Amino acid sequence: MTKSEIIGALAASRKVEDICRNIAHTNSMSADLLDLAQCVYLILLEYDETKVRDMYQAGTLNFFLARIVINQYRSRTSPFHKQFREFRRLCEEYSPADYNAEQVEAAMKLGR
Repeated sequence: MTKSEIIGALAASRKVEDICRNIAHTNSMSADLLDLAQCVYLILLEYDETKVRDMYQAGTLNFFLARIVINQYRSRTSPFHKQFREFRRLCEEYSPADYNAEQVEAAMKLGR
């Protein structure tokens, strides 16, 4: 099998999503976990083809995927944390509910 076929089989079986749910100790796929799964697929796509095939043939690919998920999910310096969690945190700090109608109207008048 090629790397693309292996990743396609993983995506069809939703194995990465299952690992993400197990690591997060939940049964549902939140937006964070969907983003995490996509990050894992991206890492796997960028990984060396020979190494992916060897891990798949040796039966160690699931352990490799679990390690990637753990590192991405728990680390505060991982690409997943920086791109998604930090972005969501910043967005939540500036929620439109924090502003009243008068502030919005005043800001709109200044922008004209």
